[in-house]
Amino acid sequence: ALSEQMLSMHFTSPLALHSATTARAPSATMREATYRPGVTAPAYLDGSLPADAGCDPLCLAALALPPGVEDHNVDYPCKGSILDTWCFFPWSLAERQAIMAARSPQETELTLAWMRAAELKHSRLAMLAVVGWSLAEMLQSSLPFHALDFTDGRAPVLVNGLSAYAPFMLLVLGAAAYIELQSTDTVFQTFLSPPAQKYVPGDLGFDPLDLEAKFPAGLDQRSNEIYNGRLAMLAITGFAVQEGLWGQPIFGAH
Repeated sequence: ALSEQMLSMHFTSPLALHSATTARAPSATMREATYRPGVTAPAYLDGSLPADAGCDPLCLAALALPPGVEDHNVDYPCKGSILDTWCFFPWSLAERQAIMAARSPQETELTLAWMRAAELKHSRLAMLAVVGWSLAEMLQSSLPFHALDFTDGRAPVLVNGLSAYAPFMLLVLGAAAYIELQSTDTVFQTFLSPPAQKYVPGDLGFDPLDLEAKFPAGLDQRSNEIYNGRLAMLAITGFAVQEGLWGQPIFGAH
């Protein structure tokens, strides 16, 4: 039996051996991006994250360099050009794609967690800003001390002037810095002892009303938060651009 097995291995063609090896090797599955029909999602956006639409056409994930991720020196077209000297970040799409391809699965996981945490922070700020901007302008007539007279009824933001609200903005900046410091160890992986729970991007353990337990099991609230946050980021950008260009409040224009 042993001699027959050796003869079989001797006369087996290399093509057959390659086919058998290929059949046993796991194949990378590419999925279609949900943000645009006919577009293939990048390999690192595999749909495991909440609200993952496979949208990163510019490969911006490669710009993140969190702790634990190596700064890979990769080859790409146009390497050594003058833009490489001037730009302190990977300016070429080909370079960014090569960087993501060079990162290990662990580095890719750290990169996506870093970017998701940043997206959640901006989303939450944008949702608060949309509500605050709208209420401030709609209720300006009932606000004490004619608070919006300094900006002609517009929300006090950078494009509308902030000099009259500098003390208040300093308080807001201090509060934001305090909240940011609470996640420093998690973001920079500077734990004095191993964490008791697995890190979930954006999870600050803040749920005083225990809403997560009250929602139906099939309701994906993590995805819903991100969807609403993305919409809020677009909305608040539109608010700022519109008032900056036309100089009129969006709500309660006079």
